[in-house]
Amino acid sequence: MPPEEATERVSPGKPFPIITYNLPYEKACARHIKASLKRSRPFIIISRSLSRETDAVERLSNALSQNGGQVAGVHKGMQPHTLFSEVLQISQEVKDSGADSIITVGGGSLVDGAKTIVFAIANDVDTHEKLDSLLKTAEPRGDQPPGATELKPSTMPIMSVTTTLSAGEHNPHGGATNDRTKFKYLFEDPVGIGPRVIVLDPRLTVTAPERVWLSTGMRAVDHCVESVCSSKPHPEGTKAALKGLCLLIPALLRSKEDPKDLEARLNAQRGTAESMKPYVYYDVPLVQKYNAKTNGAQQQIILDALWSDPVVARVFEQHGLVKGKADLGDALDTVIRALGLPRKLNEYNIAPKDLDAIAENSRKDACCKKNPIPLVEKDQVLEILRSCLD
Repeated sequence: MPPEEATERVSPGKPFPIITYNLPYEKACARHIKASLKRSRPFIIISRSLSRETDAVERLSNALSQNGGQVAGVHKGMQPHTLFSEVLQISQEVKDSGADSIITVGGGSLVDGAKTIVFAIANDVDTHEKLDSLLKTAEPRGDQPPGATELKPSTMPIMSVTTTLSAGEHNPHGGATNDRTKFKYLFEDPVGIGPRVIVLDPRLTVTAPERVWLSTGMRAVDHCVESVCSSKPHPEGTKAALKGLCLLIPALLRSKEDPKDLEARLNAQRGTAESMKPYVYYDVPLVQKYNAKTNGAQQQIILDALWSDPVVARVFEQHGLVKGKADLGDALDTVIRALGLPRKLNEYNIAPKDLDAIAENSRKDACCKKNPIPLVEKDQVLEILRSCLD
């Protein structure tokens, strides 16, 4: 007998977002588009590979129809990094379709795309220049409200069926890239929420390329580690981050060993949800430094949790780590190597000639400015990039 649907309210005091799992994605979408979002005409944005290699659109369309809904339109595929040109194109498609909501089925670029689309529609943005101005005005500003008061919050709700572990669906902030300048904006919609319903179905994640699945998972691991080691920790944030780590790392190692281990994949998805709670709900900054002199006790909490898991402990021992002697850096390095992920930039085909442009764009990024040592000069970023090159 299949398990019953499980739902979680990410923040107990708020109605959204809702996380749902244990139901096939099409049934979960059909149920929550009506019951939770009170909508009936979603526009579907689906990854190109899923639309080509699976019957996801047909299954979703049939399930919606059986529950009194109707697909308003479908857009197949988006390029990485959420380009302005595609955002504007799909925004027009959504408006022309008469849709009352958006469902994304795929990875993080689609989620960011949907966030940008609903924000652009709310603010009557229909040109490259207007979108650039909108996102520039809506950049996150710490304790200050984003941009000018005339920004309108989005009103069209988003539901996301995720296939990677990038965690964008759990973050109210969005991101989109100016095609012309190649600069990626982070922005904050005044509505203060991303997707309202997040559907976890591990069956769909099997279609994600292994490196994408594992590397996005390690990014979620990084969020957890930084939250526990924060100079401004929050007890509930630390609890969520440790839960996330204990779900994520064993699950990623199991996924590497058996890509069809659906239990492991669901655990990784649930761990990713936990990874964002410290930042989104407890204001724990996600840019920290791993320094045993300042947060050695916090690092030890993570090590104890990891060594207590038999899957993780076995990998540590296979790589020659000794409990009580190996530090957190050694432990994480071992996990990354066990997953077969690159450790240097040149393994991603990044050459010395590329570093200057990367550094110039990086120093404009909000996260660099929030670094424990603010990265405001290009030479500061170049120093880091060169140390990671080969």
